[in-house]
Amino acid sequence: MAKLKDEFAYRLALTARAVASSMSPRIAYNVGGKIGSLAYRLIGSRREIAKDNLRKAFGDSLTEAEIDKITRNVFRNVGRTLFEMGRFEKLGVEGISKLIVPDGLDFFHKAQKNGRGAILVTAHFGNWEMLGGWMSTQGHDFRAIAAVQHNLKVNQMLNGMRSAIGVEVIPARSLALRDVFKALKDNRFVAIVSDQHDPSRELILDFFGRKAAVPKGPALFAIKADCPIAVYMMRRERYDRHVVMYGGEFDPPNTGDLDADIRTMTTAYLKAVEDIIRQYPDQWLWTHRRWKI
Repeated sequence: MAKLKDEFAYRLALTARAVASSMSPRIAYNVGGKIGSLAYRLIGSRREIAKDNLRKAFGDSLTEAEIDKITRNVFRNVGRTLFEMGRFEKLGVEGISKLIVPDGLDFFHKAQKNGRGAILVTAHFGNWEMLGGWMSTQGHDFRAIAAVQHNLKVNQMLNGMRSAIGVEVIPARSLALRDVFKALKDNRFVAIVSDQHDPSRELILDFFGRKAAVPKGPALFAIKADCPIAVYMMRRERYDRHVVMYGGEFDPPNTGDLDADIRTMTTAYLKAVEDIIRQYPDQWLWTHRRWKI
């Protein structure tokens, strides 16, 4: 039964990709938004998680009407992202580059010159998958850590979409540590989406004023490789315009206290991520249970 479900999901994903690929950018944007609006109405549990997260993160600064509007736009954003991904193979690297307004280019050149690569931290914000495509257009060696989907056929399809826009994937598994350090040693850039709950709960920090379990990986990689962390996010403005938002760079403190240095670096980049989300809350994925402490 599980195999049949996986095969059905794969066939459905193939069909959705084919449909999205046949559309113009404007139509894909509009249809993706409508699919997101439908999901807002149908997936009540995720809708309520998002609203509850927004209430706790922003307190009395948002009305219920504003919370509802933001939540609707969150679902629309995800729908648009999925349809845009379906067009990656049609767009290719050149097509992606025409849609993006860059920022933070000086960091790439400086980090490359230093010869140690860098960790690039982002979040499920705007079209985070397209951000990887933009990074690959900058003429520097680039890798992205991505979770391995349970459905291996769907996982292969997703990685094919990423490859079409120049993104080489490091699977998030036990051997990823070795692959990441090798990439940094070779003066490459490694991107990590670091905004979800860490089941290990080894590092607890404030995020929107609430205790959250934060992955240690980005800071640990940076400290061990003696390279910086830089924050990059991708804001969607319309169907043909995505704006890179550079949140700054953070160097390892190198105090000799590994745990303290991990906490210092993580606190710094997490604050940069939060500041960007606060500016454009409808572009972040509020639908997951980020705060489980």
